[in-house]
Amino acid sequence: MLYDDEDYELFVSPRTSYYSATQGGGSRHMMVNGSNQRVAIKIKCSDNELYRVSPVYCLLEPGHAQRLQIVRDAGPAKIDKIVMNYIFTDISNPKEAFKELNQLENATFENNSAQNKPVIYKKYIALMARDEIKVSVTPSTNLQSILKQSIRS
Repeated sequence: MLYDDEDYELFVSPRTSYYSATQGGGSRHMMVNGSNQRVAIKIKCSDNELYRVSPVYCLLEPGHAQRLQIVRDAGPAKIDKIVMNYIFTDISNPKEAFKELNQLENATFENNSAQNKPVIYKKYIALMARDEIKVSVTPSTNLQSILKQSIRS
């Protein structure tokens, strides 16, 4: 199975990126809205000094996809993460959707009812930077020849 049940609403691939700590690098990821509602997404990173992401905010209509670009500068070898906060919304501007959400979170709800509070969903991408990472391109052939090639190496 390509994705599990929790990926139905927002599918993200790949969920892990590897970078050379000494050289930096980049990666591309795909976000797909598998729900029947509009999704507003806000991307956060655990280290904004080393990583840049584009887009930071985006809006995905049902069934649509958006590419996420992550660039890492050279720096210390460590593990970081991307947090993708997403909400279901009718608002057509993702920044405004999150601004309204922040206002709602700060408001007092009747009877402190949890059912009235907005829900923020999260997805994560692991960012791993090490010095000993070797990047190689595998030829686009069948799985058997790829496995044979890796056994010889």
